[in-house]
This record gives sequence, structure tokens and C-alpha cells, in this order.
Amino acid sequence: MKPAWDRLGADYKDSASVMIVDVDCTAEGSGTCQKVGVQGYPTIKYYPAGDKKGKDYQGGRDYDSLKSFVVKTLDKPVCDAATKKGCAKNEIEFLKKMDGKSKAELKAELKEKQAEFDTIKKEIKTVTKEFNAKTQAMKKRQAVIQRGNKLLNDLIKASDKSEL
Repeated sequence: MKPAWDRLGADYKDSASVMIVDVDCTAEGSGTCQKVGVQGYPTIKYYPAGDKKGKDYQGGRDYDSLKSFVVKTLDKPVCDAATKKGCAKNEIEFLKKMDGKSKAELKAELKEKQAEFDTIKKEIKTVTKEFNAKTQAMKKRQAVIQRGNKLLNDLIKASDKSEL
């Protein structure tokens, strides 16, 4: 697998959207491996854009399988704000709205968007906590009802036997 991995790394050495990395989990990389949940070797992890937890790669270990996976899953164009190359339609529209703004105005816009992002992140955390609490309560209630149903079924079976 190492030659295929090294070849893939060479293919993407100048890529803006894909990074092929080796980590030696038996040496100085052991902390990184523990942090991302590597338990066996070799393990291949991949991180789609915005994913900080990563996913385990389960495909083939030959060059063609690895390359095909990267092309299909990870090798997406990155939006270049200066040239607009690789940008989606909505990104281009946003960049056009920002055209002509001073550095100070752009920094103010960034500060405002970051504050909005942080607010949403806090709201998601609150809603998730509430959802998890409700889910736990409902699961407990479900377990009590399920146990009651089993006891009722047992009583019905017992009464069927006593009626014989």
C-alpha cells in the first residue's frame, strides 16, 4: 500500500483541496492517532471539507481505488476569492456584493458574520442538549411501557392457562 499512497501524495502535493498525509502512530504521531481514534494499522482517515472528526476509509488500498475515491469524494474545486475561479454561483454573488469595500469594511463584515456564526453555534448546542434530554426521557418512558406490556402479556398467558 505504501507505494500507492506515496504516488497519490505526489499527485496531490500542490492541491488546494486535498492533502495526503502520513502519520507514524508508533512514534511521535501517537498522540495524533489517539486523538482521531486510530486503533489498527494501517488506518486511512479522510476529512471532507468542514468535517473535523473525520471518517474511516473502507475502500481498496491500491492506487486506482485510492485515486478514484479522492476524485469522487474529496477533489472539489476551492473557491478563489480573488479570481472567483472554482466558486459556486452563490459564492460569486457574495463576492460581488463585497467588491469595492475597503479592508476596514471587510473586517467589519467578517466580525459581524463571525458573531452571527457564533450565535448559531450556541443555539445549536442548546437545541441539541434539549433534544438529547427529551430523547432520554422518552427512551426511559418507552422502556417502562415495554416492560409493562411484557408483564401484561405474561398475565394474559397465565390467565389462558388457568382457564383450561
